[in-house]
Amino acid sequence: MATRIIFVRHGVTELNDRGIIQGVAETPLTELGRRQSAAAAEALKAFQPAALYSSPYVRAMQTAQIIGDRLGLPVIESTRLREQGLRDWEGRAWEDISAADPQIAQRRSSEGWWFCPPGGEPRLRVRHRMLAFIAEAVGKHPESAVVAITHAGALYFLVHALLDKVPLGRARIRISNCGLSVVEADGERTVLVSLNEIAHLQGLER
Repeated sequence: MATRIIFVRHGVTELNDRGIIQGVAETPLTELGRRQSAAAAEALKAFQPAALYSSPYVRAMQTAQIIGDRLGLPVIESTRLREQGLRDWEGRAWEDISAADPQIAQRRSSEGWWFCPPGGEPRLRVRHRMLAFIAEAVGKHPESAVVAITHAGALYFLVHALLDKVPLGRARIRISNCGLSVVEADGERTVLVSLNEIAHLQGLER
């Protein structure tokens, strides 16, 4: 039996609503983000998770605390789950960045795993640490379920890695706030079982 890892994107923040790039920014959840987290917790009960991990950033930790309180699990911080560091882009909208520097927009679409935002973290490093988290979870929690609170960018690159895809252009992959994506791994094989399950979020209003 494989270890099942349920990746959860953090709840919505004000900067999410405004279309602003966050990266390492310490932005808290909105009230809706808190309700999304509570709804995710209810959906996660069916998995009977043995452990709860979270990116150390505020928006992820707040999501994890809400989930942990409802599941009776302590939150374990993991820097491997953090969002890609975007440095010079943080606090800005992508439309403004690409308008100011069309060349960087072209490089972002064409350089695949080798692209690195100005002053930020290379995509390849994000790929490496997310896969390393899976290996760690398999080693520590064999044949169990684990919840991992992370970010859209980190999950986006993990999905590409698991599908053996190179991130060229912008793939039509939606990763919603508090959506659930399930991975099963046994140390030899890692499988993406589901992506962005959001039925538990129906009826929540922005």
